[in-house]
This record gives sequence, C-alpha cells and structure tokens, in this order.
Amino acid sequence: MRICSILTTLTSGGAEMLVTNLSACFAASGNESAVLTLSDAVQVGNSAEMEAAMADRIRFASGSVHSLSLRNRRNIFAGALAMRRTLAKLKPDIVHAHTARALPMLALAGVRTPIVLTHHNSKLSFPPKMFLLFDRIASAYIAISSECVDLCRQYGNRPVVHIPNAASPEFAATSPRNGIHHPPQILSVGAISDQKNYSALIAAADELKRKWPYADADRPRFRIAGNGPEIGNLRARVDQLGLADMVSFLGERSDIGALMGQTDIYLNCSKYEGMPVALIEAMAMALPIIATDVSGNRELVQNDINGKLVPLGETEAMADAIISLLGNPSGYAKMSAGAIESSSRFSIGHTADLHLALYRQLLTDTELTKGRRTKIARA
Repeated sequence: MRICSILTTLTSGGAEMLVTNLSACFAASGNESAVLTLSDAVQVGNSAEMEAAMADRIRFASGSVHSLSLRNRRNIFAGALAMRRTLAKLKPDIVHAHTARALPMLALAGVRTPIVLTHHNSKLSFPPKMFLLFDRIASAYIAISSECVDLCRQYGNRPVVHIPNAASPEFAATSPRNGIHHPPQILSVGAISDQKNYSALIAAADELKRKWPYADADRPRFRIAGNGPEIGNLRARVDQLGLADMVSFLGERSDIGALMGQTDIYLNCSKYEGMPVALIEAMAMALPIIATDVSGNRELVQNDINGKLVPLGETEAMADAIISLLGNPSGYAKMSAGAIESSSRFSIGHTADLHLALYRQLLTDTELTKGRRTKIARA
C-alpha cells in the first residue's frame, strides 16, 4: 500500500511527531510511506534545522519526504496544481491529511483515492460549516481523543474513528524515578503559542519563587523547548519579574528524550489540547505530570496516580502542586510508576495498526468510501 501523509510543514509539534513515527511503522510493515508538506519550514517561520532533522528520521526509516513549497498556503489554486503534480508522481493508494487546509487543494487537484482527515485538537481552527465541504472530500475522519470524536460527529457526516496518539518507542523508561535533581528540573514542550499558554508557566514560576519553602539554590528550574513569534514577549516578562535564573527558553529541540531524562516534572499549561504527544512521551519517560484540567490533558492525567490536574488560570495552585510533589518523595515515586503504567496504553505500533486497518477498509469497501458510517469499526 502506498500512503501519503500531508502536513503543513515539518516541525516539532505533536501532529508532526506522530506522522514521523507512523511513517516508520508503515514502512516497517512493508508499505510505502511518503510525507508531503504544504510549505518549507522557513516559509512559515519554523526551524530549518528541525525540519532537516525530522526529514532525516523519516528517510532513515525508509520513508520519503516531499514539499509543495507553497509561500502562500491560502492560495488553494496554486496548492492544487502543485498537489496534482506531486501526487501524480507518488501515485498513493491512500491520502491522509493531518491539516484541514489540504482538503480543498486535494478536491481541486481531482484526487480520486480515499482521503482521510485527522483533526488534532479539541477546538476548531476553522468555521464549523467547513465540514459541509470536508464531507464531500474526505472518506473518513480520525479523532485522537474523545473530545475530538464528539467534535467531528457534531459537525461532520462522515465515519469517525477514534485512534489515540502514541509516542515513539525511544521514549521508554525501564523503571520509576528514584530521586529528584538538585535543583529540580521542570520541562514543557511545544510551540510558543496562545494555546500552550506559557505566560501561565511564568506566573507559576513567580508564585513558586515567593512561596518556595527550601533553600533558594534548590528552587526549581523551568525549561521550555519550543519556538514561536511570542518568544520575545515571554523573555521580556521573565526579565521583568527577575526570573532569568529560573526560566529558560531552549528553542526547538530534536533531543526531547534526552531532555526528559534530565527532568523531574513535566508541566503542561495549555488552554486546550487534543491528545498531546509530548505528554505521552513524558509519561513513558516516568515523569509525573502537572497539567491544566482541560480537554486532552484530562484524558491522560489522573490525580495522584500519574500526576496532578490544576484548574486553568490558577497559577498559584500550579505552584502549590509543584511544591507538594517535590516535597513528597514517596508520592513522587508512586506517580512516576503510575506515569509508566499509564503510558503503556499508548503504543505507536498499535496506533499504526489501527490506521492501516482503516486504510484497508477504505480501499476494499466502496460503500465505506461513500460514507456509510456504520461499516467502520470503532477503535
């Protein structure tokens, strides 16, 4: 089977990491896997180095990488022409879009093979009425969380299959954490955007600085792995609050596994999520999680089992949760073990198998391709 997965660009986001990992699984099971991006990294302000590193990973696992190199992703006519030329060369059996922006281009390009759309978030980045168009283009939708399932079923009229995200096998701690670094290390991973809400992280660090009950030298260090247009404003806020010794910005990184190995707590401050891959990676690395109690996070984090959920916007509660966890070695060890146990539910191999099963169904059952929802088995 020839599979073409479409992304906006190659970057360090959850959807991009998932596609990279799935591509390796597809190729390992004897399929041809191509990853097609709408734009190059520099054209959308992302890191060319990260793009090159991810492309190398895909090619190393026997996949191929292609780009439409669109400078204006809103120009669907130029995109459709470039899409038609590229897909004519790739000749895919299945086209899987991981960005809704690709669907109008695919329609104008006259693609006749089954098309799958994965919606990667619990909120829409487009008007709900766009599903009227998507229903005419896509054969099925994949939703990565229960909230995404509800969203797709509410607005769409195509089959919806729930396939949770998963982490690469490289994220696999062999045992729970048995100690905490001095000073403790707290890591957050993800693009610097309004969704990720890093201003809350800075506010929590400020609260923690005032409330920390131990020696100043042992105050936790917060590290953010990601990039985005707001990084300058966040740096300025850190300097304004005198937190430069506590909060650092690492930029986009390709060594997240190594960073997690040096970390004690994974922190997610998001306003909303789909099913964050980085959080699954952190659990697999035996990291207790502190996260906002929002869609996506609450499907992964269980209070006092593998971490703690705190109400969105309550940065003092976030600081208190960090202090409580770091001050309770036995509770920390219990949650570290719970993180490993929780992560075992999310196998990239199983996730890839579910994708392949859906693709085969779409290729062998023409009634499915026409949208008869009841024919698709739910995962």
